[in-house]
Amino acid sequence: MCADSAQGARILVVTAIPEERAAFAPLRLPSDVVVAATGDGPVKAGRAAAALCARHRPSLLIGAGVAGGLTPDLSVGDLVVGHRVLDRDGEVTPWPDAVRVVRAAAKPGARQGTLVTVDRPVVSVSEKAAAARRAAPPPAAVDMESAAWARAAASHAVPYLIVRIVTDTSEEELPGYLSRCMDSEGGVRRSAVARSALSHPRSIPDLLRMRRRVADGARRIAAFVASLIAEGI
Repeated sequence: MCADSAQGARILVVTAIPEERAAFAPLRLPSDVVVAATGDGPVKAGRAAAALCARHRPSLLIGAGVAGGLTPDLSVGDLVVGHRVLDRDGEVTPWPDAVRVVRAAAKPGARQGTLVTVDRPVVSVSEKAAAARRAAPPPAAVDMESAAWARAAASHAVPYLIVRIVTDTSEEELPGYLSRCMDSEGGVRRSAVARSALSHPRSIPDLLRMRRRVADGARRIAAFVASLIAEGI
């Protein structure tokens, strides 16, 4: 597993944030599997994924990371295998590799669903409900990178599969200031989140809970992806 080799890769695994990528470090993956973090937000994710596809020429791209649940049928810890990927420009085509979607969704704890990519965190119950209506029928989850990864893979004629693990449900409110802590490229500025949390101390327990869920979710999604690779996905 290497994020720096210029040699061809059989599988390119992309995550958004360092915590997600780090979860792969203890796992024994084949030498022709590259794992890299693209950065969060659609701009950075798309740019980095395109560069990685051009550099490594993979035969498959797997996008992996955490997501928010948009529909009530998703609970924390549920795995969503995207059979549709949407963003504000519409549905990404070509679609995720159908055979691999079916195989991945057949594993325990996983199911097919729609992944909705947004430009900033969806924090309120009403915002989640609005995003869910775009993704009907359920289940659906929301993130900030899946469509960018998918479009980058499609632009390089690379088949792709995207799997996400739910870390907050459709009925959970996230701190409202998260959507205001963005950098110029649509990523979340952690320093701004920390400052905002100090100004809103009642939100700190929610942030700590989110942090624990992200860490646990990153470990689980890494193990899931590793099992797919081991089974020849």
